[in-house]
Amino acid sequence: MKRYVTIAEYQRQTGLSYATVRHMCNTGQIKYITCEGGNRKIDTMSGVDLKMIIERLDCSDKKLDKSEKLLTALCKQLNTNV
Repeated sequence: MKRYVTIAEYQRQTGLSYATVRHMCNTGQIKYITCEGGNRKIDTMSGVDLKMIIERLDCSDKKLDKSEKLLTALCKQLNTNV
C-alpha cells in the first residue's frame, strides 16, 4: 500500500466523493502534502478520525447500505476493524 496517494485515488479506495475528500483536506480532517506541481497527496498512514467520519455518515434507511459500504472501505484502507 502506498503511503501517499492522490485525492482521486483516496476517493476510489474509500468510496468517499472527490469533493468530500478535498473538503476534508481543506478543513484539516486528513493530512496531506503538496507536491511541487501543486497537487495534493493524501497521507494514508496518518490517523484519520474514524469516529468523526462515522458521525458524518447519513444513516437513513435509504443510505444505510451505502454508509456501511463507505465505512467498510475506509476501515479496509486504514487496516482497522469497527
